[in-house]
Amino acid sequence: MTITNDTVLDPSIDRRLAIDLDASENDKLVAYLDTEGNWTCGRGHLMPRPAPGRSWEGFTVIQSTSDRWFSTDIMNAMSLAQKWPEFSSCDTDCRKNALYELAFNMAHKWEKWGPTRALITAKDWQGVHDHLLASLWAKEVQPHGLDKPGRATRIANYFLSGEYPT
Repeated sequence: MTITNDTVLDPSIDRRLAIDLDASENDKLVAYLDTEGNWTCGRGHLMPRPAPGRSWEGFTVIQSTSDRWFSTDIMNAMSLAQKWPEFSSCDTDCRKNALYELAFNMAHKWEKWGPTRALITAKDWQGVHDHLLASLWAKEVQPHGLDKPGRATRIANYFLSGEYPT
């Protein structure tokens, strides 16, 4: 996505959130099976389950379709996260965006993270940071062999500081 193209991004989406998500998600215009065996296309957009005997193999979209899905998927993640009880404890835009990104990345799987969610509700930001980084999820979403911090480190640090780096 060209983040500077504001015609693609819904105006209610914080640009910092979109930039972080865009940097963390591969933008694949040809459908592929994700690590859990789900057909996916664009930036982690889940495709509907194919009809019996069919698949999404070889299905291709144009960039504008991927961009539109991306904006819609962010909006859906924001709506989901705003329903979670811990959302009201996210007292800065940075922490809200961190929770939105977890909703984008994990969706309903996040609902099984009771201890970490309770730490957010209690505003125990160090505990949130530590729980996120100690998780199997952190190992799955961190980059391999890169010099920059990975997705889990970035999100954990957002919860810890409540601020974007300057």
